[in-house]
Amino acid sequence: MDTKESSAPQTFERRAYIRYARKLETFWTYLGVGSSDRASGEVFDLSTTGVGLRLDQAFPPGSTLVLRLPTTTLGWSSHLVRVIRCDETSAGQFTVGCTFVKPLSLTQFESLVRG
Repeated sequence: MDTKESSAPQTFERRAYIRYARKLETFWTYLGVGSSDRASGEVFDLSTTGVGLRLDQAFPPGSTLVLRLPTTTLGWSSHLVRVIRCDETSAGQFTVGCTFVKPLSLTQFESLVRG
């Protein structure tokens, strides 16, 4: 029996939750940093348990961010997210994969996807 891992790329989706491509403007800040230190970013991938962000700053895995997402009433809702991965896509631009500390409710998720 060959115990060596295959170097072939993965060709199927292993995530437990369906993700939706969605472009949303967002604000984020490090947990515990004053609200005046917010910076903007963009959501490009969303599920009830995680979110993909495009940001102009790198974050080490394990970092906790406060993410503010738009609501259907033209307000904002705050969510804690934990950074899982961070990859530089171009000079000064990063894709940041995060999980929600508390998953989105179905109502919250549907309002963001249908926005």
